[in-house]
Amino acid sequence: MITVYATKEDYKKYGSSSLNDNEIEKYLELSSIDINRATLTRIEKRGFNNLTEQQRDLIIKATCMQADYIKDEGIYDDDSIESYSVGGDLTVNEKESIDIADKLNISKLAFFYLKRTGLTNRIL
Repeated sequence: MITVYATKEDYKKYGSSSLNDNEIEKYLELSSIDINRATLTRIEKRGFNNLTEQQRDLIIKATCMQADYIKDEGIYDDDSIESYSVGGDLTVNEKESIDIADKLNISKLAFFYLKRTGLTNRIL
């Protein structure tokens, strides 16, 4: 079961209100998946309720912003692979990405909040 990090009330407080009441839960669930992935599943591993109050607050805000981003940008396929070849050796070429938010296909503002939690560091 997917843990959803924000409620409808949170979305109405922090989101842009571009989602109607019937869409909010769906987009918050999709957003929570992206947010957890952006933190290398550290939220799931540690448990949302085991995080500090500040971390939870930042994750809630990021989740609401990501929900708006998904609504605006649409559901996406991971297109980070530019090309691949299978022959004598397997070769995979990834597209160049200016920053990690682009690579993760996550809102830059949402990622800004996530960075402040300390859970996005690639090396801990």
